[in-house]
Amino acid sequence: MMYVIQTKAGCELSAGELLRRKGFNVKIPEKLMYIRRGGLWKLERHLIFTRYIFLDIDDVKPESYYRIKNSDGVINFIGCGNPQSMYECEIGYINWLWNNGKPIEPSTVFVTSDGNKMIMSGPLKKYSDEYVDYNVRQRRAKVKIPICGVYKNVTLPIEIIKKTL
Repeated sequence: MMYVIQTKAGCELSAGELLRRKGFNVKIPEKLMYIRRGGLWKLERHLIFTRYIFLDIDDVKPESYYRIKNSDGVINFIGCGNPQSMYECEIGYINWLWNNGKPIEPSTVFVTSDGNKMIMSGPLKKYSDEYVDYNVRQRRAKVKIPICGVYKNVTLPIEIIKKTL
């Protein structure tokens, strides 16, 4: 089972590391995003979900609940007081974004001269193209991912290949 833990802003990595040291299996998905600074595009590492980390645990027993909840940076479980486990399909999305602990790299997108887009390679290739919203100029694509029954927008990086005539 997997649970979502809300953290204080900016405490995702430190809270996750503390929980790992306490023996918990924590997943904090990351991505390599294109950021433009000084007129140049650079790849930088960013969290996919801010203020949330994911805990992979069989069952939250009372002693585990308080060890987790009382950790620095942790606010609460989603489902306050009664931790709500994620649905099976949602766990699949988190594992996809977790990418075995490696940051998600940009997907390659081919853009034709008439503006049609096709995912050539990368993590977005596994996602249905009809649910992807592209922003070619900013080198980003948005997808919707369900978390505990609520859809969240997730921004992922893309590389653009343009067809010119």
